[in-house]
Amino acid sequence: MSNRKRGFTLIELLVVIAIIAILAAILFPVFAQAKVAAKKTAIISNAKQMGLANLMYAGDFDDVFSPAMTYNNEWAMRSWAVLCFPYIKNTGILMDSFTPAKIDDNPFILNSQWGMPTRRTASTWCPTDPNDLSHCAMGVYNPQGKLQLTGGVAVGRSGIGGANITPDTWMWSAYGYHGGPDDSANLGSGFPSLSATTVGAPADTLMITQANEPDLEWHQDNNPDEAGRYWGDPPFNLWGDANATSGPAGRIGTAGEKAGVYATSNWEPTQFPEGINVSCYTDGHAKAELWRSLNTRFITLPSGVKYLKWAAAEQSQ
Repeated sequence: MSNRKRGFTLIELLVVIAIIAILAAILFPVFAQAKVAAKKTAIISNAKQMGLANLMYAGDFDDVFSPAMTYNNEWAMRSWAVLCFPYIKNTGILMDSFTPAKIDDNPFILNSQWGMPTRRTASTWCPTDPNDLSHCAMGVYNPQGKLQLTGGVAVGRSGIGGANITPDTWMWSAYGYHGGPDDSANLGSGFPSLSATTVGAPADTLMITQANEPDLEWHQDNNPDEAGRYWGDPPFNLWGDANATSGPAGRIGTAGEKAGVYATSNWEPTQFPEGINVSCYTDGHAKAELWRSLNTRFITLPSGVKYLKWAAAEQSQ
């Protein structure tokens, strides 16, 4: 009788290895999805904290939200994130793990992970009449925007953020705002943010959203549904030497052009974001939703003119 122990045969080892490989192929995507879900949950929590910080700012400043942007004559630019930071007190809350930003990056890059929608009336481009959407609408300049987002109809947008501009400020990035260098008659006057109590539909109006620029680049030019050119060179864009879709970003669950980030040479993107966006609304609640769902919901004024539902602060009362 032999005491020799029988080892595994080559076939048995190969079968075991094959089973492990199959299990790994099944489980690894599940682990990856769980990781994305965990990151998304953390980002929703951060968005809510940023929104609460802006609401606390409003509580200390006569119920008025922070400006989206401020400029002074020393070529300094401070975003809403800087102004609300005394209520946040933690740079980590500003970090979005779905961006390339690092906590020791240029401050402008840090501020560009999240944006605050600005008021249409803060812009020197937008006509005073809310029914006049010339130079101030989506679905006009980019043919793919018409096809994919608005159905060929011009759609207006009006957020909550204003701009504070110190007299004698000639910073080029302020030129699209009232009181900026392109508005010499009102130089230095700026334009206030909305009061929290004047927002007509607070549960539908965005306060803070994942973005590529702190003011959603709405007043850098009159083409809000195209890729951005004025922030196209580093360090003035979250993505460096690349263009990005103006307005909210949709970067959760996707990347590259499917997230709205394009090569600098791409003036008119043919693909809009397919990912998920995280935002905080003016009533303080935060949530995640598909970028396309967010940007294809509209309200209609009595005149028949349409506005983005999330950007209709002055029109939805």
